[in-house]
Amino acid sequence: MIYILAISSYIVGFLFLLKIRSYDKYEQEPLWNLIKLSFLGGIVSVGTAAIIYGFVHPKKTLFDAIFRIGTVEELSKLLTFFILYRLIKKDFDEIVDGIIYIAAISLGFSVIENIEYAVFSKTPFLTLGIRFLTATIGHISFSVYMGIAFYVHKKINRNYLGLILAFAISTLGHGLYDGFIFNKDLKILFFPTFIFFIYLQFRLLKVAYAYSKKKKKIQLFFNEKDKISSHNTYCCNCETNQTSEYIFNNKKIEICDTCNHIILEYIALDNILKYYRPKFNRKLFFSTYFSEKQISLNQTSTIKYNTERKRLNADKFDFAEWLIIGNKQDLLQYHKTFEGIIFNLLGFRYIS
Repeated sequence: MIYILAISSYIVGFLFLLKIRSYDKYEQEPLWNLIKLSFLGGIVSVGTAAIIYGFVHPKKTLFDAIFRIGTVEELSKLLTFFILYRLIKKDFDEIVDGIIYIAAISLGFSVIENIEYAVFSKTPFLTLGIRFLTATIGHISFSVYMGIAFYVHKKINRNYLGLILAFAISTLGHGLYDGFIFNKDLKILFFPTFIFFIYLQFRLLKVAYAYSKKKKKIQLFFNEKDKISSHNTYCCNCETNQTSEYIFNNKKIEICDTCNHIILEYIALDNILKYYRPKFNRKLFFSTYFSEKQISLNQTSTIKYNTERKRLNADKFDFAEWLIIGNKQDLLQYHKTFEGIIFNLLGFRYIS
């Protein structure tokens, strides 16, 4: 029974961890690192929490849920990250890695905690099933802020304020989660709060990816060796029909053989914007600008969009520059929002 519970709990949690990892389009972390850190991280973090709980005896109240349970368990995860950091140090080279590895530690913590709850329950599989969908995902979602602050602290600049703020947010999320379960009058707030922290986690992921230094330069996708085939696609810039086809993230991109313009259909352009400008408001962009015949790209060139053929044209080097500059502008605008200011304090302000 214990083996079945342990394996089931771990598989479900690991699938959610893989979902987070799948967002990393630039350089995904080795699976072995995630397995290693989740197993060892679970043992160390639960052991650390057990020691602290020897001196702290929480009651089932909202106050204790935040200031004792949340504090103890999130502190245990953060301390575990510091303890096990050497195991993943050589692969810890991008800001999003902080989110992924703290998620692995949180997964390990949750699996052990789930097993403990299930073993002492009269309905172990029901208990485990409920905790699959709440506790495991919750533990991961509450801790991601500490992962960002930890990365900045280790790799860029001493980030004590960011670590304290991240710890406070993680503790608050964890505490509200438990506190609303404990309090019958507040249970109605459980799911809205739970969903909010999951939503915030994926918002944070997008910001982290926007800062990634691992994005492959778009020009590199157009080497002669990467050419798939030749086509007779109409170029809206020079009005010729000779193009070369390439593949970018499983989507077709064409380059005009005459004027060297990149030719993009809607799906391919949307795919490129997701990759290079994760925080860009694509929906607004398409609805606002694609109603016009020609779209201004920058001071020296233009993107030409043919509304009849639904294709966009731009010089590939100017287009690449627009993506890079645009991504920086997206982040500057984002960090003026309340949510952006909070994330900035976590450590994004140290990243150029």
